[in-house]
Amino acid sequence: MPADPSHTHWDGMPAIFAEDKNLMNVRMKRILHPDAWSQRPLWGTNHIVGNVIVQKASPRGEVVVRSRFQMMELRRDDLRHFGGSYLHTLVKIRNQYRIKLQRVDMTNAQAAYDYVLQVWV
Repeated sequence: MPADPSHTHWDGMPAIFAEDKNLMNVRMKRILHPDAWSQRPLWGTNHIVGNVIVQKASPRGEVVVRSRFQMMELRRDDLRHFGGSYLHTLVKIRNQYRIKLQRVDMTNAQAAYDYVLQVWV
């Protein structure tokens, strides 16, 4: 999740999130741990994804898909709204598509937040 949509890679660039699968798993285990004080009170989210467009499909089973999203988060009796676009690279493994790469470009990436964005949008 780059801070600016013009960033084409994450090496040495500022980003809201720049994680591989291992870092994502570590973060989610920390957030979901019963003693995670940062998650008190509990939060809830709602996602809407639309305008899904297949941009490219290869004979090897790799597909690039672009979509738009809206996400609402309820936490501490406050609502926050996020919106933007997803770019997914999917690979076909045993008749199922798996996410190889997910890029999130938030429309409001430069907004000030009263607390850290902790859960994937």
